[in-house]
Amino acid sequence: MASAKGMAREEGGVILLFGGTTEGRQAAALCDRLGLPFIYSTKTRVEPFATACGEFRHGALDEAALSELVSSSGVRLVIDAAHPFAARLHRSLFEVCQHLAVRLIRFDRPSVDVPDFEGLHSVADFTEALALLDRLNPAKLLALTGVQSIAPLRPWWEQHDMLLRILPTQASMELARREGIPEAQLLPMNPDSSDEALEKLVRKHGVDCLLAKESGESGFFSSKLRVAERCAIPLIVIRRPPAPAYDVVATSVEELEALLPDAVTLKPLRTGYTTGACAAAATKAAVIALFDGAAPDLVTITLPSGKVASFGIVSYRAERGRSRCGVRKFAGDDPDVTHGLLIVSEVSLLPNGEPGEVRFLQGEGVGRVTLPGLEIPPGEPAINPVPRQMIRECIAGELRQRGLRHAVAVTISVPGGNAVARKTMNERLGITGGISILGTSGEVIPYSIEAWLASIRQSIAVASTNGCTTLALTSGLRTERHLRARYPDLPELACIHYGNYIGRTLELVHQHGGFSRVIVGVMLAKATKLAQGQADLSSRVVQLDPRWLANLSADLGYSPVIANQLADLHLVRNVTDLIPFSSDEPLYTAIANASYRACRRWLPDTSLTFVLFDMEGQAVVVD
Repeated sequence: MASAKGMAREEGGVILLFGGTTEGRQAAALCDRLGLPFIYSTKTRVEPFATACGEFRHGALDEAALSELVSSSGVRLVIDAAHPFAARLHRSLFEVCQHLAVRLIRFDRPSVDVPDFEGLHSVADFTEALALLDRLNPAKLLALTGVQSIAPLRPWWEQHDMLLRILPTQASMELARREGIPEAQLLPMNPDSSDEALEKLVRKHGVDCLLAKESGESGFFSSKLRVAERCAIPLIVIRRPPAPAYDVVATSVEELEALLPDAVTLKPLRTGYTTGACAAAATKAAVIALFDGAAPDLVTITLPSGKVASFGIVSYRAERGRSRCGVRKFAGDDPDVTHGLLIVSEVSLLPNGEPGEVRFLQGEGVGRVTLPGLEIPPGEPAINPVPRQMIRECIAGELRQRGLRHAVAVTISVPGGNAVARKTMNERLGITGGISILGTSGEVIPYSIEAWLASIRQSIAVASTNGCTTLALTSGLRTERHLRARYPDLPELACIHYGNYIGRTLELVHQHGGFSRVIVGVMLAKATKLAQGQADLSSRVVQLDPRWLANLSADLGYSPVIANQLADLHLVRNVTDLIPFSSDEPLYTAIANASYRACRRWLPDTSLTFVLFDMEGQAVVVD
């Protein structure tokens, strides 16, 4: 009998579930109950539990290994139920799922409301925790952060009295021995959800300081908070690391189950085809019609990616010495503005041309290049090099089959392309009159980050080639309007939209080089994420970390009332209701300075100006 995973491959896919947590076990039980085949993946070996639909694997995965696992196992859905502090894994899963167009659901543990008591200290990581421990200098620390924290806490436990609670498993004990921590400093026990058990542990060992991670309710975080307050001892809490901007998040089994019916079939997002692939297919059909008098209903071409694709021919016209065929652009599940457009190719013979020559002409709705810096020189129709090569190969193949040697003119047109082009950046790049015929692989990968970055790379090259020495980077048109109002001499060509990918964009600018100044404009909501070092600011609703704002305000000397109000915020824009936006306010200056430092990580050398904007366009500037 075939395994669950083998049957899944035949029927459409398998779920890859990252667990090792309470949420992981809950998700596995749900998959079993719904009869969904899954692979349960953990970094270290776990004791297998009873499952009717699951298989187990363990071992760390980098992005390459993760991509291989997803591709080779027929994975159509990933459930990320890993620990909130597995930041590298979360990022890898997010990147790989986007690249491979695989659905991703984050099954997260809900946050716990943190009470306000004097002994509570919030830190970003173990480095900050160690610095704080040096100041507090407790006589005996109890770390509730698990066996993986032995290494980062080494500077403390080697010099001070510290106890570390770890799971009583063979894997945890072996790791602890490898790290060399004295066994007398270990407390191998399962965490207990009761306040009484933890309080008894604290009082028995004379503990005067606790260290914990912000682990959520399933990590018994509430109990740690209550016990620290009850025992009147400091509690150092390591905040959750920033998470990727997941599109779909569940925080309960009920929410996860509600999300799964749409994914039960485990169908992948549909891949589409580029305008270049459509133009090549239309050209092949037009050449066939030119010589045979009629076009086929379907043509097949080999894409640059190596895949073979078939295209339906939706219109054709053939007359003496000229023929015309059209292919409807299909973008799959990508929100592509060219989806549904008719890509038309008209071919005709060139009596005076060189045998094998292919001359490209501009048709309706296809742009013309007017500025240097693009892959196509000014004056030519905006048909990129790879589509041109695909078209040449289609023509050459049909001529070769018939034993002919002709020169051919190809006119690509896109009815309605001029109107659609107004929704793109073409005009700014010096492409007028229509869309570009694009594509390097022939395929459109849904929600492809690489496609967005390719357009940014192209914009940087055009700005540089056309003499722009200053670049202005903004997330979109609103920020650009604010920035150009402040710097009216900035040419439109110098303004580049990074969308959400500020880190990658600055890296591309650094790699290109040659600019004397870069101005980065960011709205307040996104700046709160950038200030915390995030390179990707994407989120359908900007995620706010109110504790970070509250702690920042407290560090800057704002009143506890303001800090508490900030801690309760749900939207970043409400910050300005509490603290009016102004360059004189320390909070906004601190956010701008932290954002500037974050940008410097990706653009270390070029002169940099950071401009923080509120919704009305008021600014705080850091040079």
